[in-house]
Amino acid sequence: MAGTPSKWAANALDFLTGRAVAYTAPRSTYLALLIADPDDPTDLTSLAEVSTLGYARQQVVWTAPAGEPVTTQNNALLFFGPFLSDMTDAASHAALVTSASGTTGDVLFVWPLADALLAVTNESLQVAAGALTLNA
Repeated sequence: MAGTPSKWAANALDFLTGRAVAYTAPRSTYLALLIADPDDPTDLTSLAEVSTLGYARQQVVWTAPAGEPVTTQNNALLFFGPFLSDMTDAASHAALVTSASGTTGDVLFVWPLADALLAVTNESLQVAAGALTLNA
């Protein structure tokens, strides 16, 4: 499921209407690589995340929202690895999450990857600056 999970769509509406605010900004966000489509994830335990040694979620820094529709993008290259062994399953999706590691936290957004990513030993994977886009 690409896009914003239903929990986060509700949080956005609560924020816009002033009814409730689930999180206080600023906070950090992280990119996780997934080996399967998480079909409306509810939390980090519902993700099939890459687990190859050398993999770690990467912090994402965003550009200031601008344009019409209002858009923000990752402002820097993201590096995953180098991997300490060959990946056995290719990364097919990426998820924006609220935690640097572990299963505590939330899934904010999911993107399908244009091409599956599969690294071998000592190789790194990269996500280009501007490759992640969110708009409202």
